[in-house]
Amino acid sequence: MRATSDPHIRSLARLFREHPAWRAAAQHIAEGASSKVFFSHRPDDHWHLVRRDGQSLILPGAAHDPDLAFRFTPIAIQRLAEAQGDLADIAVVLFDLIANDDEDVRIGFRVVAPFWRLARHGYLGLLVIAGPKLVAYGVRHGLRTLADLQRLIAASQASAPAEWEREAPS
Repeated sequence: MRATSDPHIRSLARLFREHPAWRAAAQHIAEGASSKVFFSHRPDDHWHLVRRDGQSLILPGAAHDPDLAFRFTPIAIQRLAEAQGDLADIAVVLFDLIANDDEDVRIGFRVVAPFWRLARHGYLGLLVIAGPKLVAYGVRHGLRTLADLQRLIAASQASAPAEWEREAPS
């Protein structure tokens, strides 16, 4: 794994590797599952989050066949680092940052993979494992049934890649 001197990227990578809630969540994600990762303060850089050898690693370069796409801001990374609690608590912070209206705070997010692959890779199971606190959060935001979640995912997939998801340079 190539180290980076960027403190924000190092902080996020450390969260995925070391924070107990993130580590607990990652145990349910399939080996090899990956996501595109971008950083608002480094728009020309391409990174990916991959589950490899029982760890969640942020590595330089484009993701191969990603499930999700994220764009993190320095403020969002700081808020994730400050978050306390279990998987549900951390998930609520993550989803609040995704829904945030402030561009300097918001985590850009898009579903890339089809619903069945998200299920197979363990992402949907995480919603169940997180328990009632996360279910209540979903209900407050209009996700009352599995069909609601499927529609949300389908809408995200149908959207064109975001401007921040530019293709990796050749």
